[in-house]
Order: sequence, then C-alpha cells, then structure tokens
Amino acid sequence: MDKKDDKNKKEMRKKELAAVLSLLNQSEFSDKKEARALKSFSKLIEDESSKRKIRPLELIRHLVENKEELIGLLEKKKIKTAPLKFSKIYTHSKMENIMHEVLKTQKLKDNGISNLFGDSINGTTGDVKIWESEGVEYIVKVEDLLKLDGKNPKVYVTQIKSLLLLMGMIQEQQFNNLQKEASCEFTLSYYAERRGYKREEINEGGNFFNELKRDLFSGAYTTYRIKQMVIEGKEYTIHNTFYGLYEPKDHENKWKVEFNNPYGKWILEILNKEPGQFFINNTKAIEDRATTDRPYLFLFYQQLTKRKRANLYTMPVKIGKLFTDMKLPEDILARPKECFELLKECLIYFSENYQPIPELESFGIYNDFHKTKSIKLPLSISKAFKEYPYEDFKDLLKAIGIKDIREAYISFKRPYLKSKSKKQHELNEEEEYLLERTLKWFDGQVTKIPKEDQESLIKRYIKKFGAIEYERLFKIEGNKFNANAVEFLTKVLPNYKPDGDSADIYKQRD
Repeated sequence: MDKKDDKNKKEMRKKELAAVLSLLNQSEFSDKKEARALKSFSKLIEDESSKRKIRPLELIRHLVENKEELIGLLEKKKIKTAPLKFSKIYTHSKMENIMHEVLKTQKLKDNGISNLFGDSINGTTGDVKIWESEGVEYIVKVEDLLKLDGKNPKVYVTQIKSLLLLMGMIQEQQFNNLQKEASCEFTLSYYAERRGYKREEINEGGNFFNELKRDLFSGAYTTYRIKQMVIEGKEYTIHNTFYGLYEPKDHENKWKVEFNNPYGKWILEILNKEPGQFFINNTKAIEDRATTDRPYLFLFYQQLTKRKRANLYTMPVKIGKLFTDMKLPEDILARPKECFELLKECLIYFSENYQPIPELESFGIYNDFHKTKSIKLPLSISKAFKEYPYEDFKDLLKAIGIKDIREAYISFKRPYLKSKSKKQHELNEEEEYLLERTLKWFDGQVTKIPKEDQESLIKRYIKKFGAIEYERLFKIEGNKFNANAVEFLTKVLPNYKPDGDSADIYKQRD
C-alpha cells in the first residue's frame, strides 16, 4: 500500500469515527477527561470492528440501530457519556396555543377555598384553592398546597421554561426509541443544570431548588379551567393539568414526567414528525437566568424566534401588537415612554448576548407598513442608540409621521452569517427535521430515484431556499388533495423561485 492509499485510509477512518462521536455529547468532561474519553471510545470502535472483521462505519451503523448493544459496550469499557442535548425544542402549534391562553403574566387573584362537593373538575373533588387571572381559573387541591409551599402555582415565564424543557428532554430521550412515549426522566440536579445553574451552585444547594420544584409541582398539581377556548374553529371549555409527576422519595433519584392527553398525543406527533404546524424554541433562552429574572426579555425572545423568516428580516409588526403578544402588564402598555424604555432594553440585550452571533444587528421602524407611502427608518443598535433618550427618539418618529411609538411598525434584522466552505452542505437540527419529514413522504412514492440522490437533492433545496421557506412550500404541496411527491421533487422544487419581499408569502406564512 503506498503512502497516498494509507493517508486516504486514515482520513476515512477519522470520518467514520466522527460520524458516531457526533452522537455522543461529552460536554460534562473537562478538557483532559474529554480527550481521554474520546480516545477510549475511538479505540473501542477500532478494536471491536477489527474483532468482528468489518469496517468501522459498518459497526457504527449497526450500533446506532442497536442502542442497547452500544450501551453495553460502553459500560463494559467504563466509558461515560453525558446525556444527549438538543439545541432546539419542537412544540406542537396546538400545545403552543393552550400555553399562550393558560400561562399569564398578570398577577393571580386569590379567590379563596371552595368545596367541589357533587362537582368534579378533571377528577378533582373536595376542598380546593382557586386563583384567577383574565378568565382562567387555577385550581389546586387543599391537600396539595404543601407541594407549593402554601403559595400560588407558578403560571408565568418559569412555567413556560419548565414545560419547554420537559418537552425538549422527551425529544432527547425518546429520539432513538422505536416505541416512543410522551415521558422523560431526570434528576433534580440535571433539571437545575438545564435551567442554567452551574455545577458549583448545584453542589452547594440553595433555595433555588425549592423554586424549581415549585415549577414542576405547578405543572402537575394545578388544574386550570378556561372557558371559550377555540381549537380548530370549535369552542371548548378546558380543564386539565399538563402532566403527571412521579416524585422520588430520595430527591437524588430520578423524577418522571408523563404528559396527559391531548398534550401527550401532540408530543408523539412531534416525535413521529407528523404535525401540520410546529414551533421551534431554542434551549439557550431556557438556560439564560437573566431572562428568568427579567421575564419580559424571555417573552421578547419568543417573539423574535417565532417571527424569523428565510431572509434576515422579520415581518414588520405594530409595536403595540408586539407588546400585547408578549402579554405585558397594562400599566406598561398604557405609557409610550415605558414602552420605549422596555423595547430599548430588549434590543440592546439581544444585540450584546448569545454570542458569537448575536440575535439582533439592527431594526427598522415604519410609519405604516401596509400603505404605499411607507417610510422606513433603519437603525443599528449602536452606542448612540444605547444612549438615546426618549424625547430624541420621539422626534425621530415625528419626522416620519408617527405620534405614538405603539402605532409604529418594527422589523428586526439578524446578522449575516457566512457559511464556512466545509460546512456549506451540513444541515442543522431544524433542516435535518425537514429532510426526514420529506423522505418520509417520498418513501414508497419516489421509487425511480435512488434514496441517496433524493437526500442530496432535498438537502440542496433546503439550503437554497432556507428552512422556513422550504417548509412553507413543503406544507403547501404536501397538504394538497392530490399531493404528488414525485412532482414535488422533479417539477415544483426545480422551478420554484422564492420572492423574499412578496406580500403574498407574508400572508400565507402568517
């Protein structure tokens, strides 16, 4: 074998090993421990493939399909792996709608203790404590109040974070399971880590554990009741808890969460890649404790991520509508100056944080986006802007015909990220999800084109159009009465020319 062949063989071996190493998250190790663990795992693959007289890539494919065997090999060689972590969490649109209606930013009104004698709410009878906020009742059995330290249930930003994290952990733990369940297990310390607490803080302990447990107990022991909830055009009265919680006697052991239906059913649709519409949430906002201490930052971040489009700009939205969607208190919404100060704080925070690529680079203000005489005021989040007083900003708005900041339209721009040549064709988690959904549709329909070529073509179009634009087109074509996978691949995709400024696209997407 000449030197060139030997070099190619080594390169191939590195690529093969990298394929499976990417499945294992070693982030809990320090650098030295991580290096030792990775070296041990690489040697395990090489030795085992040599023993079985197969190539490392064949062994890797076999172990991915036979997870128990892989775990057995790792335990035998005492190679420790950290839990799998996803950077994105997928949530069903119906689940998002319920959460938006149920989880309130306003203070809860204490309606005292009532007796549900002869009545039942979600199986709850007897003495209950009831709180209320904007048409939603939150009901806890008196006997369960100790779980909440005698306090009100948490139905605000920390509960949103907790629910998203639980759904994310379900996706991580059930990802490779043939029989998927809407449940997950975790230790309280691991849950705390995923909520942004450092290992040193967790080891020392503190009152934050009580608050985290109150989040978990709130989701399990609070029955919410909401009247006139519209789902798929039908009106319902809903009363339910989010999930069942199995609390260990020894809190060092694992807790278990099982989501109740219909949420469990919707989570399974996400796991099976079947929902017609879903949302993508980023785990870094869940772990960012600054957005827990200042909840409006988290609510603003949710608006940013949900309004992302294929290009770098979000669709303009009226600032008053943006704040209403954030469910801000009325005392802020009623004062233009406070709206400006809060908007400014949010813009600065997300332009400076979440590095190396910040969430925001600049923003645009419009006098009226829906009229032909729209005037745009592009503004970067510069040092000058950070020092801008409200009165000066108000003068800028007046210059383009805006009297009240709440009536102005705003769009946000993300920084341009230049792809590195080596990673140009790699897909992120969101794009991989679209690829899998497309291949699932093609299975059994597209038979004359090899699967490898199908995959290559789909990857190319996802990269060309962007994930959001590709998904929009995929939904339009896939939901047609006479949906044709072959036509989608051979005619629709090659001939499609997305128009990033098309008002029709905006309307369809919204």
